[in-house]
Amino acid sequence: MSATKAGSVRRSGLVVISLAVFLGYTGQQVLTPVLPPLARELSLTEFQYGLLVSASALLVAVTSPLWGRCVDRWGARPVLLGAALGAALGLGLFTAVLDYGLRHLGDPTPVFYGLLISRGVLFGVALAALPVAAQSYVASVTPTAEQRVAGIARIGATIGLALVLGPGVGGLLARVDVVGGLYGMVLLLLLGAVALGVGLPRRQPSGDAPADASHPASDPPPEDTRDVGVWPLLVTGAGIYLSTSLLQVSLAFLVQDRLGLDTSATMGLAGLALLVGGLPMLVVQGLVIPRLGWSALRLVRAGLGVAALGFAALALAPTGPLIVAATALAGLGHSLAIPGNLSALSLRFGPRRQGRIAGIANSANAVGLVAGPILAVLLYDRAAGLPFVIGAVVLTLLCSLLSFRKM
Repeated sequence: MSATKAGSVRRSGLVVISLAVFLGYTGQQVLTPVLPPLARELSLTEFQYGLLVSASALLVAVTSPLWGRCVDRWGARPVLLGAALGAALGLGLFTAVLDYGLRHLGDPTPVFYGLLISRGVLFGVALAALPVAAQSYVASVTPTAEQRVAGIARIGATIGLALVLGPGVGGLLARVDVVGGLYGMVLLLLLGAVALGVGLPRRQPSGDAPADASHPASDPPPEDTRDVGVWPLLVTGAGIYLSTSLLQVSLAFLVQDRLGLDTSATMGLAGLALLVGGLPMLVVQGLVIPRLGWSALRLVRAGLGVAALGFAALALAPTGPLIVAATALAGLGHSLAIPGNLSALSLRFGPRRQGRIAGIANSANAVGLVAGPILAVLLYDRAAGLPFVIGAVVLTLLCSLLSFRKM
């Protein structure tokens, strides 16, 4: 295959994979602003709501390393196809249970378990495969370290687009028809699976593995995931996503209680704040990072510091506009830190372990998402601003860890 044709195949594969990742994460994020008030309407406790969100992340943590091995063995295409179909099934069952619960208000326990199984188990397992397969594909087709950072950043921008549109669409659905909109999202996931089947090459193209600056060509990247330079990056990933889930779970409650809003107004303002907070994910990762030329570690260190400032501001913000602005600052920090951390991990390994390290990284990130929702409600019960104070502290400590430890 000529270099021009191979490049065209790689680009078309990245486009289709980006579509699959976008649809999967949009299906997840569309629930972010509407689920907290809907949980109250269904008479679920705050602990049940936290468990509902954490269960999905727990399954991501458990299954991501397995997905990584599947990608290394079979390639990205079959894994992505199964994930898209599984996500559609999980979200479809979740919507059916939600529809039933809203129409037949009564004992919330059966509804809770139905939501837990559909979103937590089915959708969570399927969603776990998407970033693992996407990151592995990018790593396998990027011949230089800069291209790998840019490629992973663009996958992050795709997720950022979902973070931008998902909550915003959720806020609109709250005013129109939540259940009907979710069924529409199921249809889009099925169409995404069709696009993968038609548009993704059956044979995954390969590129020359890049050498990280810390591992020159004479000293190739390690193939052992127990490499001592890996654990600080895995801890950092877990901490970043812990802070993300602290924000996402607590924000709607903070808006409602601090500003004294009703359910509809809460969903609208929380959706707007998350929309503005997700916008940097799209702009910075899609446009800015590929042009900065910063190293992976420089990106993650800068991002952690900026996100910590955003969390500190959220803990104190007394008005709606200030809450929105602080959420945007936190989103800016996350948009730098997340692709920087993923790229730093990827660059420590050769091509034969890209699926495995992507799976381990996704699992570590999911640990933060598992702990975050439950920790958020426990902290929020003590003080409305406490989840954001803890988020700022965690991010600051991680920035210090990566700044003073030799990687």
